[in-house]
Amino acid sequence: MTSRRRYGSASARPIRKDRVLIALLVLAACIVIPLILVRSGGRRAPEGDLAVFSENPSDQAAAAIATPAPTSVDSAVSQILSPSTPSGTKPAASAPPPATPAAPSASATSPSSGGKTATSATSAGSIVSHTVKSKETVSSVAKLLGVSERMLRASNRLYETQALQAGQVVYASRAGVIHTIKAGQTLTDISLTYSVPVKDLASANGLTTSSTIYAGSRIVIPGGTSALWDAVNALSDGAPSDYLWPVDADVVSTFGWRVHEVLKTRQHHDGIDLNVPEGTVVRASAGGKVYYYGEQPGYGNVLILEHAKEWYSLYGHLSSSLVYVGQYIEAGQRVALSGNTGVSSGPHLHFELRNGEFPVDPLRYLP
Repeated sequence: MTSRRRYGSASARPIRKDRVLIALLVLAACIVIPLILVRSGGRRAPEGDLAVFSENPSDQAAAAIATPAPTSVDSAVSQILSPSTPSGTKPAASAPPPATPAAPSASATSPSSGGKTATSATSAGSIVSHTVKSKETVSSVAKLLGVSERMLRASNRLYETQALQAGQVVYASRAGVIHTIKAGQTLTDISLTYSVPVKDLASANGLTTSSTIYAGSRIVIPGGTSALWDAVNALSDGAPSDYLWPVDADVVSTFGWRVHEVLKTRQHHDGIDLNVPEGTVVRASAGGKVYYYGEQPGYGNVLILEHAKEWYSLYGHLSSSLVYVGQYIEAGQRVALSGNTGVSSGPHLHFELRNGEFPVDPLRYLP
């Protein structure tokens, strides 16, 4: 009688272990390989998400010139500039974010304490400090330190009408003009102010492009001239002033109520109009940070600078900006070119000063 094999019975043939192992390996491969493919595919960045950054900080800053402010800032500016009034009225209800404090500098100089000339060496030259004695003048001290009178004034921010005082400490360098670092400034900001490459600025002062710098420290601007300070003196009539004229021009419309030349309606003029041709260089009325640049109703292209103690200066009807939002600028620095944008009867510069949320008459504060 033929017997039939029943699987699972004691008489069944044993299952070979090598075949079981192979089956398990095949099963594991079927499960693991797809999981690996899925995970590796999930880590791939989608095409078009690549971002390229310049290795040169100056190039990055230049690429940002004339870039409108972020949406959040734009919203704040819409409160500063009333769209219903061509020359603006309502200021911001709250102040913009405070400037980032400046970091410490690697090549700070300190005043001479012995009443004599002292030297602080840098890789490009040296910064010399001198304590002024009785009867010494700008001319005599400049000759003593081996620099011109204009360079001595520029390095120490001495206006043309200012004389030296006994006990005063002054600084000079034959390598270039001396710059005092302000709170919030970076090497990139300084390089743009003086049109000197960051690497040259760093090298001249024993720094690197990533060095930390201190507010109040002095650095040499290699090859720097007195041009910026000459402009400050010209726009301040050579006397100390909190605010400068942004251009050297006649006032054609003052602060206060007037009948608008274009709209023919009576409204409040929140600034002054200065008669300049299109393309005239506009300079910062005071040092600070660029708060906003963009197009606004009535104003056309408008630049707003933030200064100390929540003061702002505003420049309207511009043709273009020479600075970017967030950049620290010096008083007298080139910041824009005048134009004829917005509601305008012809090329001119509209200039405002605002004390917090209130526009004030600029003529009360200009020299």
